[in-house]
Amino acid sequence: ALRCFKCDLLNATGVCEHGEGSCQAMGSQECFLRKVYEDDRFQYGYQGCRDLCISMFILKPNTLVTIECCHDVSFCNRL
Repeated sequence: ALRCFKCDLLNATGVCEHGEGSCQAMGSQECFLRKVYEDDRFQYGYQGCRDLCISMFILKPNTLVTIECCHDVSFCNRL
């Protein structure tokens, strides 16, 4: 079974401030890592299990959001 890191809020230094643990991907779920950058500096992020995960980059003025999905090995969504 695929297991993923889970964190509801990763701070700018990569430390989980809320909801730290793991989850087991069920069915079509994958592990995901979402990172938010402002002015090219990491600000915060999230980790967990997600349905219909699509890896992408979202670019806004001064802000970049990346979503990375993986399912090849457990805990592949490490920051």
